Amino acid sequence: MEEFEEDRLSSLPKIILHCILSKLPEKDAARTSVLSKVWLDTWYTFPILSFFNKNIMGRSSSKSQPTNYKHIFDVRMRKRFCDNVKRSILRFHDQSLAIKEFKLKVELYKLVDNLKDVDIWLKLACECGVEVINYSLDVLVGQDQYHVLPICVIEAKSIKKLVLKGYIKIDPTFMNHSIKFTSLRVLSLWSVLLGDRHTINHLISFCPLIESIYLSYCYVLSSDDGTMEKKKSLSISGLQKLKRVDTFGIQDVSIDSGSLETLCYHCPINFNTPLKIDFDRCGNLKELWMWSVNGTFFTYKWFLEQLPKFPFLESLMLNNCKMPERIDISCVRLKVLELSHCSNLKEINIDAPNLLSCGYKGSGASLPTLCFLRNSSRPEVNIQVDYVDFCNLREFMQNIKPNNVLTSLALSISNSSNVDALDPVASHVSFPPPSIKHLTISYVPQNKYLFSYVVNILLASCCPATISLSIDSSGKEFIEFFYETLMRRKEGECFCSFHDTKCWWHDLKDVKVTRRSMKMDENVDFKTILESLTTFESIIFRLDF
Repeated sequence: MEEFEEDRLSSLPKIILHCILSKLPEKDAARTSVLSKVWLDTWYTFPILSFFNKNIMGRSSSKSQPTNYKHIFDVRMRKRFCDNVKRSILRFHDQSLAIKEFKLKVELYKLVDNLKDVDIWLKLACECGVEVINYSLDVLVGQDQYHVLPICVIEAKSIKKLVLKGYIKIDPTFMNHSIKFTSLRVLSLWSVLLGDRHTINHLISFCPLIESIYLSYCYVLSSDDGTMEKKKSLSISGLQKLKRVDTFGIQDVSIDSGSLETLCYHCPINFNTPLKIDFDRCGNLKELWMWSVNGTFFTYKWFLEQLPKFPFLESLMLNNCKMPERIDISCVRLKVLELSHCSNLKEINIDAPNLLSCGYKGSGASLPTLCFLRNSSRPEVNIQVDYVDFCNLREFMQNIKPNNVLTSLALSISNSSNVDALDPVASHVSFPPPSIKHLTISYVPQNKYLFSYVVNILLASCCPATISLSIDSSGKEFIEFFYETLMRRKEGECFCSFHDTKCWWHDLKDVKVTRRSMKMDENVDFKTILESLTTFESIIFRLDF
């Protein structure tokens, strides 16, 4: 018998073994400790420590057990978790090993008596030169307990990334201490409590190297009565390294940064008063993403006068925003444009010679005119419309100029009972349908009498090279109807027989059917494919003209 083959992987330098562990899911990385002594030592010195009290404790005791027994069980589980965290950190602390990342997620209703332990863990991690702290604190619904972030974290010189989530409070008394966030690059705060409205501005003013700021629905204590209120304003200036800002739920945002490259703004939920978003002085902006801006911020004048202030803009994404009826987008360097569910739009004029990708998602009774004024090459134009717009699809396709710019079309044909009651009527069209690479259909109406209307509108609206249907098992009947319609290819059996222009159906020579999991050269008949189709698996029609 041959001797056991040498374990070459274990002989690699520890820094490479640590790199391997960092690429694995946390549970799989922990399992490597049983492979050999080398891997056990590698795990013990792995500088990414992650603790989640729910994962460590496992399931709580049975509800049928007496109350005293459950209490004793919970106490033991809390102690087990706390001992494990402290023991792991001390292993690094006592050996003067550096901790690269410390991730801690706790549930306050299980650790209400152990917040002092959390302070100790954070202190030890900071003394080990931790670079990343990701601390999340959940509480039982109805509780309003907050853990005051210990000063050791604010004063740590080694921290490059700080992520705080949940019931954590940044106390205003920190302003009286020497903040030493000289290495901080990323600051991310989710639903944390700020001592007052100046806390954030004071905090980031001591972060000369900060590159990314993320604020999501944070709260501040009112100076009048001490009650909590959502943070409404943010002002950022003087940060020379700042690259990215993401804000969620903040009403007024003012940013003065010549280095800023990405701005993501999410309007507060159910917010109707005028917004104040000032980023005019961010002349190097490359990416602008804005969600749910439903006030009077976007105007025709804004696109005409303000947008040109960002000559380096490469990506513009507007989602669920209230718009004027007409917008003119002129950006020389723009490569990606996404407009999704933006209301009021009737006309979109795009002057972007370097545009590579344009996406439009619409919902409403009408679809806008989409005109590409100048394009050096054919961009990837992807259109997605819902059934509510489906009856206007051919008119919309006609209003995309030039007519050869569209590359793919995605349709979501809702199967709700209300939609099934609609009776789409195809309007007269006197132009050849545009050729596109791909047509994707998601969901279909359930009423059979609508099948022919849907297919006829599709046949007269576009000429796709491939058609992909990704629907659940209830849509197999529509797929079969669609296939039989394509295979008939006879005069007088489609809507175009009522008009002067024939649809592409009559030029179709052959139809090949596959599903996404099949190889191209597999020869399987349509019936077999349809019967074996699993839920939401795509079936693909490849058309030969």
